[in-house]
Amino acid sequence: MKRVVALVGLIALGWCFAAGAPARAEKIRFAYISDSPGSSAPYWIAKEAGLFKKYGLDVELIFINGSTRGIQSLIAGDLAFAGAVGTSAINGKLAGGDIFIVDSLVNTLPYYIIGKPDIRSPEELKGRTLATHIPGTSADFAVRLTLRKYGIDYHDIRAVMVGGATARVAAVINGQTDFTMATEPGKIQGEKAGLKVIVDMAKLKIPFQFSCTVTSGKMIRERPQLVEGEVKALAEAVRFFKTRKQDSLRIMARYTRGTKPEVLEGSWTAYTELLEEDMRPTIEGLRDTLAVQASWDPKAGKAKAEDFVDLRFVNGLKRSGFIDKLYGRAEMSRR
Repeated sequence: MKRVVALVGLIALGWCFAAGAPARAEKIRFAYISDSPGSSAPYWIAKEAGLFKKYGLDVELIFINGSTRGIQSLIAGDLAFAGAVGTSAINGKLAGGDIFIVDSLVNTLPYYIIGKPDIRSPEELKGRTLATHIPGTSADFAVRLTLRKYGIDYHDIRAVMVGGATARVAAVINGQTDFTMATEPGKIQGEKAGLKVIVDMAKLKIPFQFSCTVTSGKMIRERPQLVEGEVKALAEAVRFFKTRKQDSLRIMARYTRGTKPEVLEGSWTAYTELLEEDMRPTIEGLRDTLAVQASWDPKAGKAKAEDFVDLRFVNGLKRSGFIDKLYGRAEMSRR
């Protein structure tokens, strides 16, 4: 009898140790889709600062050039999570993918419209030539939404499809086009060559799902604890970015392959304001994107913005007080 009691006691003690031990991190593949400084930085920080592992994820962080490719890999089952632009998440779901946006990093357009010095105001863009990207990209949506803000129809300009940011800026510098849209590095490149900022889109605060994390419905249904861990790790990485400048700059330099210090500094300053603390996607931004896309995609006109997101995890952060604790607001409210 004593031996049985002792055996039961040992089993119970083992259970106690098991319950108190940290969960073993699960290996997953996670793609980021831009190696420019800024919007991908929280993913890099979550990896390098051990935040993914802190919340139960052993992440193999891989670079896939372009949001569309990342979403395709996610739908194919090659990834557990993918960073994405909201437009790619929309297109992936409209094409039949069982995917959802589960958190957000940037909810507006971190772009500048830059152009020739003789363009004195946004209204003078009418009739000018734009160096643009592929229709449906975030850069394309950025300029369409901004022109609409100033009452300029897209057909009132001459759009020339050039491609990526470096090529677009070069097209304006070389005089082939009059203006283009660029993020912080492109703006710096343009200003050094004598171009001017015509519109700072971030100051307009146009709702747009610029940077978010997407996962599959299967992952949400079968392993919700991993999705919760990912959202918590990203939330803590955003706080790290905002409060630990030098450490963040070092991580950004490692992942951006020799980007100049002044570009890293400029990106850190811009994204300190842009990164969302509460990780909540912008329903309004998704709704506006669907409205614009409906002009060439009938499926977009019939879709609802709410169908593209699963908010249970970011809602859980708010309900539990997780974000308030991260930023010390819980302690302040008790004083």
